[in-house]
Amino acid sequence: MPRRFIALTSLAAFAAIAVMAALATPALAKGTTQASITGPGLAHPVTTSVAAGSEALPGQGDALSSLADQTGLFTVLFGPSIGDVRMPDMPSQLRTPPAAATLGPKYTVTYTVPGITPAPGQARDQIRQYLYPRAAGGPVIYTLPGQQGFGQPLQATGWLRGTPQLTATLTRLGIPAGASLPSAASSAASVPAAPAPAAAPRPNDTTAPAWLIATIASTVAIVIAGTALWLRRRPRPAPDRPGQPPRRRAASRGANQ
Repeated sequence: MPRRFIALTSLAAFAAIAVMAALATPALAKGTTQASITGPGLAHPVTTSVAAGSEALPGQGDALSSLADQTGLFTVLFGPSIGDVRMPDMPSQLRTPPAAATLGPKYTVTYTVPGITPAPGQARDQIRQYLYPRAAGGPVIYTLPGQQGFGQPLQATGWLRGTPQLTATLTRLGIPAGASLPSAASSAASVPAAPAPAAAPRPNDTTAPAWLIATIASTVAIVIAGTALWLRRRPRPAPDRPGQPPRRRAASRGANQ
């Protein structure tokens, strides 16, 4: 019985690890390969990309990864908790939409993200955001709702407040620099209401999605059931018939003679 229990437990553990590695790792490994920015003052789109066969991922430090970090692309795709450490240049959720008069010039950044599932009207492998680098109080980012990520809606949409690093990154890429607008909180004009803000990021938040948990549980249950059935059907040694000495003892006597 202990051997069967150990076998079942080991198989279940290996199955859970295999499923987790197969399903969770690909989702976290996917990033963007290019960003294209258009807007006022640009005669041609400004593009930045990575080498062929590679992807920009959180915290890598290259131009494309920094831009994606600073516009919240990875938060949009994977949710507010990306790993255990929140990088200082990541944007924060705005509780209320800013007034239109405080936004300034609008630029559009289109990220190429291979593997996403486009929604109706969404270009294949593309995520779009609006950038307002001269907004009052610091740069502002707006992610359009209705877009799809990796098989599900984007994890965060609406308004984000960027850090000064975003303005510096855009300037290095060739976006015209300019002074930010003065605050105009009393302006009556405002932009469309943003979706409900996402929950604030929590340290060490590694909760798996419900579909991942269900898949792992189902796989473990199937493995346990299959192993139990195999153990039950496995051939067993025939019992000794009454009146005959045990086989081992008989063999031992024959050897002694």
